[in-house]
Amino acid sequence: MELQTPNPFQELLLKAPLDEHLFCGTGKAVGKSAGIKFLVARDAMMLKEDYACLIIRSSFQALLEIQADLLKYLSAVFPGTRYSTADMTFRIGGKDAPYGSVELAYSAASPMEQVRAMTRLQGRSKSTIIVDEAGATASILDFSDELAGVLRGAPTVPRRMIMLANPGGPAHSELKARFVDPLPFPLEHMRPQRFFSDHYQRFVISLSANASVNEFIHWDRYKKEIELMAHGDPDVLEALLHGRWGDLAGGSAFGPVWSPRRCRHEIPAEYDLSGHQPAPFVVCDWGMSAPSAFYLVVPRPPGLETPKGSIHFADELYTCARDRSGRQWSKGSMLTNQEQAEAVREWLERWGLAPRSTRILADDAIFARNGSPNGSVAGDFRTAGVPMSPVGKNTATMESGLGALKSRLASTRKNYDAPWLTWSTRCAAWENTVPSLARDPSNVERLAAGQVDHCADAGRYAVVWANAKWRTGRTNVRVW
Repeated sequence: MELQTPNPFQELLLKAPLDEHLFCGTGKAVGKSAGIKFLVARDAMMLKEDYACLIIRSSFQALLEIQADLLKYLSAVFPGTRYSTADMTFRIGGKDAPYGSVELAYSAASPMEQVRAMTRLQGRSKSTIIVDEAGATASILDFSDELAGVLRGAPTVPRRMIMLANPGGPAHSELKARFVDPLPFPLEHMRPQRFFSDHYQRFVISLSANASVNEFIHWDRYKKEIELMAHGDPDVLEALLHGRWGDLAGGSAFGPVWSPRRCRHEIPAEYDLSGHQPAPFVVCDWGMSAPSAFYLVVPRPPGLETPKGSIHFADELYTCARDRSGRQWSKGSMLTNQEQAEAVREWLERWGLAPRSTRILADDAIFARNGSPNGSVAGDFRTAGVPMSPVGKNTATMESGLGALKSRLASTRKNYDAPWLTWSTRCAAWENTVPSLARDPSNVERLAAGQVDHCADAGRYAVVWANAKWRTGRTNVRVW
């Protein structure tokens, strides 16, 4: 068998120190997964019996590709290497593993499957954890953080975690916040950067590359194929082709329509919203252990010529947890309903608005009786001075609501005969979570479960309400 040789990107992987975490956030087809075998063989040769590696992918089926590649390569480099299907472990060099071991595992996609996967992996001691296709699982960083406890062993053995990912997947915003945003300079092709991570309390190396390093790819032809995947959106093209982690079009649900360049807008600083007509309103997706997302929605936003029916997200109130690395978009702050109501009052006061004179529309579910002394979550808010109304989301299916939301995003500054949706740069959670949402594989018109979709839900409520037809007068009756 003729052994493969590393391409320039894979050689760069091999130059990283063995005791520092490594993040490889690249464009497609650079050879990240194929580079795993080179890392494993080099580290096994150096650490010998002390080498204990864990390789993670999102599903059992996805592991089969890694398993076949490793078996072929390690058997040639280390004659006698054995693979056990019972525990999914390579014993490198023979039964006694004189060059260490490599265990394969999967992270799973659903929360329940992840709990079972985590149970199988606890209590192990590993020198290296490699997470491949990390961007494909929304909660991969929570999973890998829980798993960090298995990185243990003799003090003389270097320990590290390696993350391999493409931008634009369900975990895009979380990976970007942890590994890209702290960098002093933009992440460029074949130019690694080293920074001290407050989250890990150790040094991390981030690097990127594009497919021009792959000798098996015809670069010009491949660029044409990626342009087709990008549907003409320059941010998607930059992400898929060059591994850019900036204003990209995120996951498969919103990829073709997401464009901050078209959709960002700021209301003039001197403008008084208290007298604006049609009146501004608020939409809310409530949570406690999960975040709450509130948006101040302004119909016919000032400072921009928009088609009839257009709306603008002027501001955002997103209640989420924080840690040393910043805001945790997927975790709630555990604020009580009374505390959240107080935050809403202060938030609206900044715009000269008051809760009792501003319509606040919320998920219908929070009006259900739950045993609270005030009858429901909505009752708690009403008692605290923030009355809410049900948005009536059951009048439109999730599929039709998402379709209307995407239609507005696609029309903004392109189609002057259809209503637009624009937002302010104050909407940080919106820009960090919505673009990387993925479709449900069993129903592509819905979003996959387990994602950070609170902002998208609130946005869907705003669009469903704005698309309704109103009667004139003082009544609260709506005609659909």
